[in-house]
Amino acid sequence: MKRRGMVLLVVVVVVAMLSLAGLSFVAMMQTEYKSIRVQGDELQLEQYLASGVDYLTVFLDSSNQRREEAGGTRDNPQRFRDVALGGDDSNAPFGGFTIQTRDPETPDGVRYGLENESAKLNLAVLPDWERRVPDAGRRALLALPGMTDTVAEAILDWVDPDSTPRPGGAEDEYYRAMGLPYGPRNAAPQCVEELLLVRGVTRELLLGQGDEPGLSWESPSLGRRAASSAETMPWAALVTVVSGERNRSYEGLPRVWLNDPDLVSLCRRLQERFDPAWASFIVAYRQHGPYVGIETATTEVVPFDPALPPRFTIESPLDLVGARVRIPSPDGKTGTVYQSPLSADPGSLRESLPKLLDHTSVEDAAVLYGRVNLNLAPREVLRAVPGMDDALVEQIVSARDSRRDTAARHPAWPLTEGLVDLARMRAVLPYLTSGGDVYRARIVARDARVRRTLCAEVVIDATRSPPRQAYWKDLRLVNSALPQPEEGPAARGAIR
Repeated sequence: MKRRGMVLLVVVVVVAMLSLAGLSFVAMMQTEYKSIRVQGDELQLEQYLASGVDYLTVFLDSSNQRREEAGGTRDNPQRFRDVALGGDDSNAPFGGFTIQTRDPETPDGVRYGLENESAKLNLAVLPDWERRVPDAGRRALLALPGMTDTVAEAILDWVDPDSTPRPGGAEDEYYRAMGLPYGPRNAAPQCVEELLLVRGVTRELLLGQGDEPGLSWESPSLGRRAASSAETMPWAALVTVVSGERNRSYEGLPRVWLNDPDLVSLCRRLQERFDPAWASFIVAYRQHGPYVGIETATTEVVPFDPALPPRFTIESPLDLVGARVRIPSPDGKTGTVYQSPLSADPGSLRESLPKLLDHTSVEDAAVLYGRVNLNLAPREVLRAVPGMDDALVEQIVSARDSRRDTAARHPAWPLTEGLVDLARMRAVLPYLTSGGDVYRARIVARDARVRRTLCAEVVIDATRSPPRQAYWKDLRLVNSALPQPEEGPAARGAIR
């Protein structure tokens, strides 16, 4: 009997152990299942983020005209808010993404649009600025809030191609003496965050006060306080390394290169865009140069002589404003003076100058880098432009808020509005633009089934076709600071 009771006890213990093992196995499987579900949800959200990048790429792979017809890039909630993805048989979307950027003028500090990188100071072009205007790079950096001479020169030593230290700068010797395993790149930084390696650049200056809520430029919720005060505006909001624009017209046509050595081709291309009088005068200007005599000029069409080679270069389209050329007679003793079709009269400028600047260029390049968007740049960036002073900057900022017409598509509107004279406009025009084809945005992906979000900051370079992703920052570690999406995506139509 005792033996039979022992067997029964052993059987009970074995059954209990097997049950516990089975329960443990079931619990482990449930944990693995939940882990796989979480991982799957994470992968799905990452795909939603990738879809946002592709969506931006397709949107930006078009002319400025088509972008504006689609609602524009600056504030376009119809295109960028709650873009729905996927869906089941009931056409209920599973999730989607929202594209937004910072805007201190809105109640929540964001708008549904993109940030034009041409509204910032491009560090990559500062050495070129200094070659044009001595000390222009240092003065440009000193326009940033909190910048000092020594930090400005250290940044310039980081980006300029030589290894010679500036008076207050820092080249290889300084970084080696500090025991640092790196030296200056002597080229444009790969990203703005690389400036944290430069002597004197602190995280607070570059990215903002990260220890104070709402003041870090890395925070998804920027906050009105951080963006509205020049004293707290971080440099990351004012500088870039990737701004550029396609050398094309508003409609997307390649601009006519005014300094084309083939004058026959130049004349033909100009006649496709302009009145024949414009084409012939521009070609004659290239052949004979500007004339400064006092003879009376005629407004007749200049005769085109294809046998004459080009001898003069047009430095700026503004060179043609009010210009005159003299065509000598066969005997060489007399000649006829012709007046430019582009008069210096303000009324004529308002009518003709926008078309000239939109369809022509003095540079034979597919992409123009580093020009500052006159219509979007903040005061600190406008002050960095060579030839700009505080008085002119304030005039421009005051006047541009009321300009929403087509004349604002070209950066010489301060001339047509009488804010500057022709000489000053000619001096600052090479640094200015009214466009830009590199955009920054934050993509917020959400899954309606699990109410989770992921966020990433991206930069899309649309200076080429197809556009490419030039920058990516994963913001999932600060994801909790993001505003949560509304219940279900807005009915914009799911992308299936």
